Amino acid sequence: MKLRYRFLTVILLFGLFAFNAAPTFGQVGDIGDILQSGREDANTLARAYLEPFGSGFGASLNTGWTNTAKTHGKFGFDVTVSSGLAIVPDAAKSFNVTELGLQKLELEGNNPNSPTINGADEAGSLLAYYEEINGNREKLLEFNMPKGSGFGYVPAPMIKAGVGLIKDTELMLRYTPKTEIGDFGNFNLFGVGAKHGINQWLPGGKVLPVNLSVMFGYTNMEVGSDLDLPAENVIENPNDTYNKYNSTKWDGQSVTLNTDAWTINALVGKSLPMISIYGGIGYEASTLSITTPGSYPTVVPNENFDPTSSDEETRPLKVDALDEPIDVSMDGDNGFRALAGFRLRFTVFHISGSYTLSNYSSYNLGVGISFR
Repeated sequence: MKLRYRFLTVILLFGLFAFNAAPTFGQVGDIGDILQSGREDANTLARAYLEPFGSGFGASLNTGWTNTAKTHGKFGFDVTVSSGLAIVPDAAKSFNVTELGLQKLELEGNNPNSPTINGADEAGSLLAYYEEINGNREKLLEFNMPKGSGFGYVPAPMIKAGVGLIKDTELMLRYTPKTEIGDFGNFNLFGVGAKHGINQWLPGGKVLPVNLSVMFGYTNMEVGSDLDLPAENVIENPNDTYNKYNSTKWDGQSVTLNTDAWTINALVGKSLPMISIYGGIGYEASTLSITTPGSYPTVVPNENFDPTSSDEETRPLKVDALDEPIDVSMDGDNGFRALAGFRLRFTVFHISGSYTLSNYSSYNLGVGISFR
C-alpha cells in the first residue's frame, strides 16, 4: 500500500499554493519496500531521488530578497508577497541506479535510469532484494522506484518585510509561524537579511547616477508530517512471517525536512518614480536535511527458522524494526550567480520580478506595498 501524498507532497504543498495549475509532485511510493532494503540503501535512494529538489528549493528561497538596489529611507518599509521558481536542469531529472553503490538492492530488468522527483512522470527502475534462506536464493522484495512529477521546476513562495534604518541600511525579515496544512502536516519559516548602500563610502558616490549596494539573506524552512506505516503494510506472506510487535510500536512515525539557504550579492540599479531596475552578481548556497523519527517495520530472514517446527517464532521470516531509518543531508548546487530585476510602483503598491542565472536558474514574481 502506497503512502500517497505524504512523504514528498507535503514539502511542496505550500509552494503549490502559488502554482495551483502545476501538476502534483511525485510521491516516494512504497516506503515499506524501500526500508526493507536496509538503512544504507534507503538513504542512498532518498538522496538520489530528492537531489534536484534540495538544490531547486534552496535556489528558490534565495530569490525575492530585494526588488531594487536602493535601500529604504529611514523608517521607510515594504511588505512583499512573492514566489520563486527554480528551473531544474535536464541532467538532474534522472539518475542511474547502478552507479549508486547500493548494498543490498540490485537491478531487475534492463532499465537502470530512474527519474528524480522532477523527472518524467513514469515508473522508475525495478529493484529487487535477495537473501539466502535455507540454502536457496529467495527474493524478499521487488519494487519500482517512484515516478517523477513531470514538473521540472521547484516553487517556493514567501512573505518579506523590509524597513530602513540609519546609514542607508535596510533590515529584511521573513517569518511564518508554525502552520498546520490540513491533514498533510505543518511548516514554519524564518529568514533575516540586510542591504547596505555603499555610495556614501565612495569618493563622489553621492552624485553617481546609480545606486550601489550589498545585501545578504538567510532563510530556514522546516516542514513536518506524520507517517503511518504499520507492520501489516510490509508483510506479504503472513503465514511465513513472525511479528512480535504490537501496533503501538509504530506510533510516532513522522518525516521532517529542514532547509537552510543563504545568499550574498553586490547590486547596482536605478530608481525612477514609477520603475526601478537593477542587476548584480553574488553567491548562493543551501542545504537540505531529511529525517524520519520513529520506528518502521521491515521484513528480514529469521535466524531462528526451523522448518520442522510449527511455532510462530520459527517461521522463515520475521518483522524487525528500523529506528529513524532515513537521515539524509545534502548540499544544494551552490555557486556564483548573476541576477537582474525590476519593480513597477503605483503610489504605494508595486509589482516586481527578477531572473537569476545560476546552476539552478530561477524566476521570482511578487506584489506588495512600499513607502519611501
